[in-house]
Amino acid sequence: MFSPDRMYAKYLIETADPLEQVAEIMAGEQSAGTFIRVPGETDELRGRHGARVERIRELEPAQGLALPGAGLPKELSGPPVYRRAEVWLSQPLENMGPSLPNVLATVAGNL
Repeated sequence: MFSPDRMYAKYLIETADPLEQVAEIMAGEQSAGTFIRVPGETDELRGRHGARVERIRELEPAQGLALPGAGLPKELSGPPVYRRAEVWLSQPLENMGPSLPNVLATVAGNL
């Protein structure tokens, strides 16, 4: 699983949305992507600089929201089930270089 040219981070997530979908969104937002495509953002750029979802380990569902006000999924039939998981993402070290502030900003991101 580990490669010396990538940085790995583990996240704990809680969501009523599909875990795989949420993990892919996180990977895109934490690296080369944005919530919409922008000029110059090619598939090659995403392939070279994008984060990867390395592993998802589902945990026991949450009894309620750990973060009040986190919101509900757009399509919901019945009461929400808040699924929890450990998600491992990896990033190319090339994205951040030898800069601890860049590493922290990459791992913490905007999500």
